Amino acid sequence: MPRVTRRSVFPLFATLTAVLAGCSSPKPVYEREDFAQTDTYSRSVPAASSAACDAGRRALLSQGYLIDKFEPSRVTGHKNFEGEDGQHTQISFNIECASDGSASDRTTVFANAVQDRYSIKRTGNSASVGVSVLGQVSMPFGGSDDSLVKTASQTVTRPKFYDGFFQLLQRFLPDAQAAAKPPEPPVRTKGAAPKPAPAPADPVVAPNAPADTLNPAEAGGDKPAPAANGAPASTPAAGAPAAGTPASGSPAAGSPAAGSPAAGSPAAESPAAESPAAPAAPQSGN
Repeated sequence: MPRVTRRSVFPLFATLTAVLAGCSSPKPVYEREDFAQTDTYSRSVPAASSAACDAGRRALLSQGYLIDKFEPSRVTGHKNFEGEDGQHTQISFNIECASDGSASDRTTVFANAVQDRYSIKRTGNSASVGVSVLGQVSMPFGGSDDSLVKTASQTVTRPKFYDGFFQLLQRFLPDAQAAAKPPEPPVRTKGAAPKPAPAPADPVVAPNAPADTLNPAEAGGDKPAPAANGAPASTPAAGAPAAGTPASGSPAAGSPAAGSPAAGSPAAESPAAESPAAPAAPQSGN
């Protein structure tokens, strides 16, 4: 029995050693990315994509971020920090707004921040002067150039960091929606604008009126035009006979004069019995 126990101890010890060695080695990064269903980096808001991105831009500006790019569906900005150990940190913030395509104008806002760390790297430079006889001589004074070198880059995964951003986005969302609406035309009060002049009415034509009312002589035939200002029409003079009418007491035209012998009867005292007598001239009414 004791021999069997000794033989089973060595394989067990080798297995435990292999397991501990595997646990101590770090896992690759892609094994820690499990694509879990979480809302840390996204929120759904009741607004259009342009208004949602505008609200995100206002939220970044309120916290001191510099806006690098602003589009209706994308916003990028950054903010610089400096630690006590001389490390410089820059947070680059990215916002993407995707419309849900629904009639209620809902948009999903995606946000992520990347933290970049920089260190100052100094490079010393010494001044030198060239002389034709002595050659090149180095002088005791010089200078240095400072530059930032990126040392690390990491995505911010803290949920509270994104919760604060989305709360600010909800706060600025009504202002962004109001700015996206088109301006309303000014309301005019009654009597402020002059009324337009009415269009001239068409002339009323009577059913029996002639076609040409501007020329009464042609429209009405031989009817004379009415006298202007109530003046009476021209009438023949009082006591004057009408044209073609013989005067009173005078024989009619073509009739033999009074006291003359009848036509066809021989005259007693006239030598020319065959020619009729000439008619008498008409007498005046006076």
